[in-house]
Amino acid sequence: MIKPIYTNRGNVLRLIASEQRYTGLSADAVSFIEREQLSDAFLWKRFVDQFREQIDGNNSGWRGEYWGKMMRGAVTVYAYSQNESLYRVLTETVRDMLTVIESDGRVSSFSRETEFDAWDLWCRKYVMLGMEYYLEICRDEALKSEIVSFLCRLADYILAHIGNEEGKKQITKASRSWYGINSSSILEPMVWLYRLTNEKRYFDFATYIVELGAADGINIFELAYENRLYPYQYGVSKAYEMISCFEGLLEYYRVTGIEKYKIAAINFGKAVIESDVSVIGSCGCTHELFDHTKTRQTVYYEDVMQETCVTVTWMKYCARLLRLTGERIFADQIEQSYYNAYLGTLNTEHSECDNLRAYFLKRRGEPHIEYTFLPFDSYSPLTPDRRGKKVGGAQMLSDHRYYGCCACIAAAGVGEFLAHAVMADEEGLVICFYENGELRTELAGVGVAVSIETTYPANGRIVMKITPDRPVTAALKLRLPDWSKKSTVTSAIPHTVSNGYAVLRGEWSGTQTVVLELDMRIRETRPIHWESDEIYTDMSRQQQGFHVALAQTVQHKPEEDAYLSLARGPLTLAVDSRMGKEASSIFAFARGDDGEILCEEREAREIIAGVPCVMRCGFTAPDGSQFDLIDYASAGRDWKTEIAAWLPIEL
Repeated sequence: MIKPIYTNRGNVLRLIASEQRYTGLSADAVSFIEREQLSDAFLWKRFVDQFREQIDGNNSGWRGEYWGKMMRGAVTVYAYSQNESLYRVLTETVRDMLTVIESDGRVSSFSRETEFDAWDLWCRKYVMLGMEYYLEICRDEALKSEIVSFLCRLADYILAHIGNEEGKKQITKASRSWYGINSSSILEPMVWLYRLTNEKRYFDFATYIVELGAADGINIFELAYENRLYPYQYGVSKAYEMISCFEGLLEYYRVTGIEKYKIAAINFGKAVIESDVSVIGSCGCTHELFDHTKTRQTVYYEDVMQETCVTVTWMKYCARLLRLTGERIFADQIEQSYYNAYLGTLNTEHSECDNLRAYFLKRRGEPHIEYTFLPFDSYSPLTPDRRGKKVGGAQMLSDHRYYGCCACIAAAGVGEFLAHAVMADEEGLVICFYENGELRTELAGVGVAVSIETTYPANGRIVMKITPDRPVTAALKLRLPDWSKKSTVTSAIPHTVSNGYAVLRGEWSGTQTVVLELDMRIRETRPIHWESDEIYTDMSRQQQGFHVALAQTVQHKPEEDAYLSLARGPLTLAVDSRMGKEASSIFAFARGDDGEILCEEREAREIIAGVPCVMRCGFTAPDGSQFDLIDYASAGRDWKTEIAAWLPIEL
């Protein structure tokens, strides 16, 4: 059985040891990512070389995050695929990384003269996380010991320079951006290191960050515990980094059991759901920032939005809250993010960002640039626009090739999704995500095979067959998504519905078939009307050398109400301009006697020129004209075509 890579301490749901093999969207994603990114030994070497070249301090860069960020994703993908070739590549690059440590324990992509500023601690955080994740799959005991020693020396160097003591730098001052939350996010790997070593100094350092509140002059953990403000109102708005700090707080709760921090972590997650998650499952309509996205999804913003780093980090955080609480709402969030924002970022058409050369020439003074294939897009539009407008976190490397933060983090998305597809609680198995395929695990101590036959998410019919090695009495729980208003379960074993799950309790013997039918009727969403709001998205002001956020009052415009978003099952629908109707067109829909939009499910054939889609739905306008919408993730992957998840309408 495959060992889970995360601790189950303190959880309602736990990850299970299992052998999984799925087909369809997730299997395709794993194959694509392994082939196009994670198995590239040369790419891994270039990322390690950033710690030899140490040029990040020259331009406050973040090249040092790439290695650990991609390693974390690679480990989660390997945990599913068990690809031995990938394991060898990962082991080789870990051994390479072990050689960059300096005699005093310093590991940095910044020079000594520029260290502990900008994104230095953020990059060191990712080195620690990358190593800690790899430890969970490492089969070489001697190598494990080397890694732990490396981590301790790396951490001890940080502890010697960062802290409250005289002569040390406050961690929230070890950056000039976002009130230091990027630096404070090192909380998570410090707690992991404490769990690995039981060395009190690492716990004390984690406690220092928690008590400080992670941000300079703003205690984000206390604000979450008080639960009077939404995260976009905290005064620091960088979504990805803030979520990362709360990931660390969750780990701190696991080792301390302090209920206050559990409450704060859950409050934060639910507050984000209420205020800042879009129809595609990401956050931030102003670049990468919490900005009351829930109400501002149709606000015109000329730059980019819905960052992939935010999408994946939000999925990861919801996965931890799902295990912690068992609450369906967090599984619903993961599914929405995965099937819409996340899968839409896969660059399966090998498209190129056409603004990148101009960006490096204008912003970095780099006249020469070598084309670099990036397997993921960085941003996702909501109103009529196109993909591939910008590479998030783009940095030029010394060989004139580039890379980006979103391209490095994204592998973790599919790994997290598959790790949490089937879990367990004290009664039996819990199926959260419905991927076509099979797995083998244990049910109440008895070996059991589970097969799932479905074309979900395109179709709502899911057939599950449960075959234990011998008769066993246990429970099987099936997530009933909140969007499915009429779900039916057919089984010889009776079921009840509790807290969003269908619960089948009884004796399982032979092969038991369970059929779940989910409600796939079209659902429509209109913009939430608002008048004015105060957001913190302007970091242009400097104070004592630090960028500080300015509160801005923003006003609603009537035209922002003139949109409609449609969904079918877990999939948000979108227009792709290659299919005959421009994304900026005015949309109108014929309705039935019950007032619901009429929809005809069509065969999910090609969009154009061999490009497939997952779902294709036909609609009729009141004037009799017809048009198709497709699933958002399939739309616009050429990075040239205008698409939209929010469709313009007449009021």
